[in-house]
Amino acid sequence: MHAQRSRGFRAVLAAASLCAVAGLGHAAPTVIGFEELGNVGTSGPVITNQYAGVEFSSTNGMVNRVSSQANIGDGLNFLCTATGSINCIGETILTFAAGVSDLSFLAVGSNNAGVQAKVDVYVNNLLAATQDITVGGVFNTPDLVDLSSFSNVTSIRLYGITDGGGLGWDNFSFSTAVPEPGTAAMMLAGMALYAAGRRRRS
Repeated sequence: MHAQRSRGFRAVLAAASLCAVAGLGHAAPTVIGFEELGNVGTSGPVITNQYAGVEFSSTNGMVNRVSSQANIGDGLNFLCTATGSINCIGETILTFAAGVSDLSFLAVGSNNAGVQAKVDVYVNNLLAATQDITVGGVFNTPDLVDLSSFSNVTSIRLYGITDGGGLGWDNFSFSTAVPEPGTAAMMLAGMALYAAGRRRRS
């Protein structure tokens, strides 16, 4: 009986190992560029939780607001964090419902070249790194901020903007981990083997 129980347990263990080897895949990237809002003028809607899987927030009474200005970002719209006026100097915080990977976005509307902001990257809710955001100082040329080296990012904080005209943000792109198609099947197979062992024992 002990041998049968051990075989059943080993079957479940083997299935779990196969699942671990199969690991998690990634869904098609989510890209938030705010273009679906159309032309909202310089002071458009406040963005909080309109996009699945991510919440936008700020600090000190500031809000994340979409602004429409041609030839500044990738398309018409970008995100600007400020108080009532659009000065794009406030902190922008993104909090993800589940850890994401392949994260990148654009810094737009720079007037000065060099390090003009910082980003804190939180992995599994712990601060993993603080990186400088370096821009080219060409107002209508977006600069890529690439955080794709981090996995399981749970939030980011954009802050410390020193650019003379402030900075906007555009095209937040990220992937969320999803189980590979075979993972659930392998786990079920292990459970079936374990159940068969229990039936033989009884």
